[in-house]
Amino acid sequence: MTPAEYQALTSPRLSHPARSLYLLYLRHQARGDVTLPLDYPSLGRALAVQGEGDYRYRVTPGDLTALVDELQQAGLLALEERAHPQHYHGARFRLALKNLQGLTPLPARQFAMYPEWRPDEQLDGLARLCGLLDSRFDDVELGEFIAYWLGRPEVFENQHQWMLRFVRQLKSRRALRRPPGLEPPTGYQQAAAPAETETGPSKRAREMMEEARRLSDEHQESHDEKDT
Repeated sequence: MTPAEYQALTSPRLSHPARSLYLLYLRHQARGDVTLPLDYPSLGRALAVQGEGDYRYRVTPGDLTALVDELQQAGLLALEERAHPQHYHGARFRLALKNLQGLTPLPARQFAMYPEWRPDEQLDGLARLCGLLDSRFDDVELGEFIAYWLGRPEVFENQHQWMLRFVRQLKSRRALRRPPGLEPPTGYQQAAAPAETETGPSKRAREMMEEARRLSDEHQESHDEKDT
């Protein structure tokens, strides 16, 4: 299997019956990179799942046509010749991705987010490429990222793509935490915002506390005067 075929077949948008049709029948029985003429009855029997006395799963001619269309949309099949405009019985296809060997390794399999996900050792290099010099993170940042994407199970990414999303979240958070008036470092890279050195309540909070204390004292003095 070529890397191009692998990537197309592992796409979450490709249905399991279409994947089975390609791997177990069309590719397996092809002559070189061209399929045999499609035989709908044989295809139906190949994909059928029979239970006790009945079929648990079977495909109709219309289903087969839809599955072939799905494989064409995924780029796995290219029509060579077709005997009938309404279906593909007797048609021959070229396995369009079979000879695309490519120079890159097989792509990482895509997956939905899961609770035990963690970035790998390539995070620091990826962060620097994205302009984030400090790729350190805490459990809260990681937990919020995982929790957010656990709520979106329809999103599938490979490990590199998930780490890229995580780096973008870290960059966004660091930018929000940068104190007003502090300019980012020159150049295209952006370092993490320094931790705040001021401890205790802010100036505005101290002013509000003083005002509340003053009002409380005035109220107490007024109460004492009434008692006397």
